[in-house]
Formats: sequence, structure tokens, C-alpha cells
Amino acid sequence: MKIIKVLLFIVCLSYSDTTIVALSAVHQSFSNLGNNRTVIATIQFPESNSNFSEIIMNVNLECPDGGCDPWDRKAKISVMHLEKWHEIGRYVTPYGVECGWSFDVSDYRSILEGEVALSSYIDTWVRPGWLVTIEFHFILGTPVYEYTAVRNLWNYDNIVYGDETIPINIPSITEYIPMDAEEAYLRMITTGHGQGNTDNAAEFSYRVHEIHLGGEMEFLHDFWRNDCESNPCSPQNGTWQYDRAGFCPGDKVNHDDFSLEVNSLRGETIQLDYVLEDYINYCSPNNPSCVNGTTCAQCNYNNNGHTEPFYLISSQLIIHANSYHSNADTYFRLIDEDSLDNIIQLHLENYVPLYGFQLKIDLSELEGVEISEIEFQNGVGGRAEEHGWTIGVNDSGLVIGFAQETGDSIPAGEGVLTSLAVDGIELGSLNGQITISDLYASGYFGSELSTEIGPSILINPSLELHGSDYLPNNTELYPAYPNPFNPVVKIPFDLNRESMVELSLFNLQGKRVKELMPAQMMNPGKYVINWDGSSFPSGMYFYTIRAGKFFQTEKLILLK
Repeated sequence: MKIIKVLLFIVCLSYSDTTIVALSAVHQSFSNLGNNRTVIATIQFPESNSNFSEIIMNVNLECPDGGCDPWDRKAKISVMHLEKWHEIGRYVTPYGVECGWSFDVSDYRSILEGEVALSSYIDTWVRPGWLVTIEFHFILGTPVYEYTAVRNLWNYDNIVYGDETIPINIPSITEYIPMDAEEAYLRMITTGHGQGNTDNAAEFSYRVHEIHLGGEMEFLHDFWRNDCESNPCSPQNGTWQYDRAGFCPGDKVNHDDFSLEVNSLRGETIQLDYVLEDYINYCSPNNPSCVNGTTCAQCNYNNNGHTEPFYLISSQLIIHANSYHSNADTYFRLIDEDSLDNIIQLHLENYVPLYGFQLKIDLSELEGVEISEIEFQNGVGGRAEEHGWTIGVNDSGLVIGFAQETGDSIPAGEGVLTSLAVDGIELGSLNGQITISDLYASGYFGSELSTEIGPSILINPSLELHGSDYLPNNTELYPAYPNPFNPVVKIPFDLNRESMVELSLFNLQGKRVKELMPAQMMNPGKYVINWDGSSFPSGMYFYTIRAGKFFQTEKLILLK
């Protein structure tokens, strides 16, 4: 496996079309000189891509010295997110000729942000192999849906098909549909491989699988490709023109999207099953009734014309919404709507049942108070109390939640988990931020769930609200004043509706150097944020605001 470190700085500040070159003519091959069938690179994508309407991934294959791999090979591109690989594109190499394809990966925008590990895999067993170039084109514009969540479902590199000694075990999956979901669909990518078996499975055997919703068959998955003879990368060598199970040599693999009826599923948990069509491979070395030359031409696999039938399966649940939803199993965030009463609310969104959690309410960034003066009360109310949970909090802010007697989980859903009273201080009089840290969430039988922590609560007198009775007509970022400045500057902005807002500072190289205001939900109004640039060198900077779909940039000059 070859690992490449690629860190590309984005100097356009995400207000123009942007191209990121992930791999440039990288040699993927296999021989006694090394196994480069898989290449992993670290890519710096835009910190946010909410202002890009489309994201297109272009893949191009060239022949190294000595010519291209003469065989058709399955290949896929994946990105690491929440410590799991997510497939974003699959193709099959052509027989010995150069070619390339474009993939619309806009639905994966939430996992194509910031620093990301990318994997390029080609199932080649020869040298010279291929020279692989992968580019991502971010096209400026407003996306149809502001937020997209991606949930990995069934992902298998090798589901053996038709062997009764190797039972197929594709488990049921339960997932949650958020209450404000605008659209949700199941994305399936299935290709069949192996040949010379009963019905020439699985590559050349026409099979239709089922997708069940709530235990009932909802969709038929017919992924057969009957158009290989019109392949745009052809003519090739080999048998490229014959129909196949889900792919054609020298072409990208098309995904199949199955739309769910979100109007009836919002706020509900759904059960999904993928059921393969019944099939028995009688021409298998594991079939005691197989007789060479009698029942089958050959029983033993030979890695040539008779290979084990299997499926390569990838799938995701993709959700479009107009508010943020995490890709993680659990999303914990703090809400300070009752800060005047010294109440901090802990909000939970979970796609799967939660059986226990532990986290810390971190007050170390607050100014004007001694941490030893702060006391927490145990959590009350919310979804935790509804399901018989106890929420304990110690003096250091460590929060532990579990079912005291019933052992019930907190089912998938969203809403306030519990409310925490804070004694010894007045939250509204402090300066700084309150954050969640050291989060651990457990699922069934203690399995670890993926987690995400929401933005901090910002308690900051430097963020002033002016004229709250007047609601602006537009969201707008205004020129800072004074400008040039030294060392304190005021940055005004208007919000015309409730939005998730983030202010960031960039240097001339396009690198974000300061989070002026962490992402947080804010009410409509006219605001001014104060920033002290004492610790920064003189020079020109850019400051940006993101408020929902709105994005704007202005200049600052610091003179010392």
C-alpha cells in the first residue's frame, strides 16, 4: 500500500470555482517491486463547501512505460470519515487502453471538507498497471439543499454468492430520518464478479435483489448492464462488449438511488434489509455433488476461467435537509437558551439507539470565574428522564448517562437530552465559551458509536446585539472599522433570519488563521463582534461570514 501526503492550500477562499488535484499520474501496480494496488493520500479540501453548487470528481487512467494493464480490473475511490471508509466512486478499468470518467459527488459534500484521507484502489496484479489522476472540481453556486448527511450502510468487498457452506449474512440496519428531512434515499452500488460457475455467476448472471423497508419488500434492485457494447472507452481488447452484472469494462459503475417517502418517515426509525436473489452454485469445490466433466466442466477454482462468484456491495443513506445533521451515530451539542436561569441544555441527535455515554462540560475557557466556585446539579427532564435514565454530574463537569433500572436505550431521535443547572456563577456575566470534551457513546453490548460534538456556547460581551427590535431585510457582512486598525477592530453584520453562523479570518495564502466566532445558531438581528489582533503580525487579512447559504468576504489591514 502506497501512502502519499498531499496538503494543498486553497488561495481562492472558496468564492470562485476551485480545483483540487488529489492524485497526479500516480503509478498503481503490483509486482515484486511493491504492492501499489492501493494508494492513500491526504487531501486538503475547502474548509466548507456550502457555497458550491456541484462537486465533480474526474478520474483519468494513462499507460505507464510498457503499456496499460491488459485486463479489466474493479476499482474504487473512497474517503475516510469518522474512522470509516466511504466509497464515492467505482469503475472497471478497460482492457489495455487509456480512458477517464466524471462522477458527480455533490451528495458527499459533507465528507469532502477540510483535511481528508482518500484511497484509490485498483485490483491489478501486474506491472506496469496504471497512472491514475484524480481531480475534484468545486463549482461555485448555491446547492439545491443546504445540508447533506451521509450514513454508511452495507459495505462488503466480497460477499460469496451461492455457496451453502458460506452463509450470506447481510444484517438488518435501522436508521433515523430527521424531522426536517427534505429528501432521503438509499444509494446502492452492486457489481457481480467471478465466472465459470452455475449460470456463469456472478459476473455474467442476471440477478435481481430486493430492498426491504420495515420487513416488507419495497424496491427491486436490477443493476444489470446491457449497454457495454456502446462503451465510450471502446474499442478495447477482451470481452468488453458483453452484458454484465452491474458494470462494463472501461466504464464507471452507475449507482442506483431508491427514494424514500420522507413525508411519512420524518422523525421515524426505519429498518432496511438487502436480500440477494436465491442462487446455488453447484460448480463449487465446496459442493460434494460436483463431478468434474459431468455435473460441471470444473469444480475447483483456477483463478482463470473458473473463479468464485461474489458481489462487491457499497451503500449509503443520503439525507438532504435545510438544517445541519451529523454523519455520526450520535451528535451532542449544548444549548444555552435558558442561560438567564443558569440552565445548560444538552441536545442529542442519534441515528441508532444509545445505551450509555460520558462527556465533560468544559468551562476552562470562561473568564471572570474560578472553576472551583462552579457546581453542577444532576440532569433533569428531556429524553433521558423520559426513558428512565439517570444523568449524573460531578463538580468537574463530568456527565455520565445510563439507564438505572430498566436498561432501556434512548431510541433514535432528536431533542433535548437533559437540562443541567449551574450554581455558583451567573452565566450571562461571563466571557468565553463552554464546550463539550472527552465524549464517549456506547451502543448495544457496549459497542462504540461514532460521535460528533456541536459548536461551543459563546458567552462573550464582545459580541454585541444592537437594535434587536429591528429585523434586517438582508443578511450582510459590513466593512470593519477602524480599518486599518491596531489592535482592536469591530466587525458588524446583519442576520435576517435564524441561521448557523461562523466568522473566520484568513491570511493572504488562503489559510484560516483564526476562528473569529465558532459556528453557532443565532437569531435575526444586527451584530458587532470585537477582535483583538495583538498577537498577529501586521498585514492584510480576509474575514468571512457563513450564515446558512449566505457567504461573504471582506478585507482587513492590521498596522502596528
